[in-house]
Amino acid sequence: MKQFKHFITEVSGMQYVYDNVKVCSTLGKSLLLHQLPCTKPELLREEFDKTERHIQFLRNYPSAVMNLVGALHTVNDIRQTILNLRFLRVLDDIELFEIKKFALNSQYILRLMQESNYEDLHLYDLSKVVQTLDPEGSRIAHFYIYSVYDERLAELRKQIQSTDDAERREELTYQAMQIEDEVRQKLTELLHPYWKNIEDNLRQIAELDLLNAKAQLAEEWHLCRPAISETRTYYKGLFQPEVKHLLQERGEEFQPVTIELHQEPTLITGANMSGKTVVLKSLCLAQYLFQFGFFVPAEEAEILPMDEVFCIIEDAQSEKHGLSSFAVEVLNINRIIESAKSERRVLALVDELARTTNPEEGKRIVNAFVLMMQKYAVMSVVTTHYGGVAAKCRRLRVTGLRIDGVTGNITPGNLSRYMDYTLVETTSDEVPEEALRIAEIFNADQEFLELAR
Repeated sequence: MKQFKHFITEVSGMQYVYDNVKVCSTLGKSLLLHQLPCTKPELLREEFDKTERHIQFLRNYPSAVMNLVGALHTVNDIRQTILNLRFLRVLDDIELFEIKKFALNSQYILRLMQESNYEDLHLYDLSKVVQTLDPEGSRIAHFYIYSVYDERLAELRKQIQSTDDAERREELTYQAMQIEDEVRQKLTELLHPYWKNIEDNLRQIAELDLLNAKAQLAEEWHLCRPAISETRTYYKGLFQPEVKHLLQERGEEFQPVTIELHQEPTLITGANMSGKTVVLKSLCLAQYLFQFGFFVPAEEAEILPMDEVFCIIEDAQSEKHGLSSFAVEVLNINRIIESAKSERRVLALVDELARTTNPEEGKRIVNAFVLMMQKYAVMSVVTTHYGGVAAKCRRLRVTGLRIDGVTGNITPGNLSRYMDYTLVETTSDEVPEEALRIAEIFNADQEFLELAR
């Protein structure tokens, strides 16, 4: 089954999410990358509950959050060291240092979260581990074989320092090394009973790191907690974070959309540049974020968990694989139909179906696909330029250009300001005709435009 890391390049906008989710530790990042999409409502609800509580922690305890982030940055992946401890493989000085450093960090995070009345963290007390590896009580994250571990060491080390005889120094050093090996063996045996507690704390802290990153992202991007639905998917004010950010950098506003989907096909029509493809990409990204336990980019959301999500948008790489765009499209459509027939819950998002074939055949293909989605009750969204699609489905139209009465200069650079991306329900099977108006705004050749008219 695919993990989060596979969707970074496959789902439009997921790379942007990954680049902005502020996971502090390598272990937290590994946890995110290997996360599986969840389809179980009870597990999703539990994750959203924890994220909501953590957001309150961010708001109420900013100083503790700053200290927590600093501590999380110093958490290392010591799973191999814990494995060695579990099987009583004698730990070397570096591994003993790793255990000591983590135990100190774990104790600090435990105290920090307890002082903040944080309820979703249940770390084991590792004070005995700290005492074992820090017999002098310095509470500094470094380690060596202290003389206090064996009284023979203190005497040998004094003799090593006081003698000028190289041969005698070598003999004493060898004796000290043998005792140090005994100490390492003894320390490994003393720490062994705590291996499971250390492992569990490491897991919990990695989960806390990821949860903190999800909560921070929700706050910074104004994401909403999605309700979990059994029948429909609904978004009020759905937006695509990356596109919104790019527009804001240019001093423009992203226009969010409101859309409701049921287990039936929805057909969206609209002119080029009317945002139909962005709607599909936004729906796909929001669905995956939801199933990975993130809050979603919308003002309100109610989402039905899916077993499979298909987002079929033109594949620019198809020619490199020796296939035409239409051939790739047919293969993808067949995958959707096979999945629908297997009675899996499917979300199918298909952009400009059959756009690369002739219009008559293309229209028949769109009709056939919509009929199949209707028959197998698949929640699906199909965008199209084809008019005359007679198959039974819900129909939405992008409102489109609003330039009547505009006196200013409309250019390709500011055209988006005059585009209304609102989705409105319609009963017509005809599509908007705005291509020539857009071509005119783009200063197409006048003779060409006259011929087209």
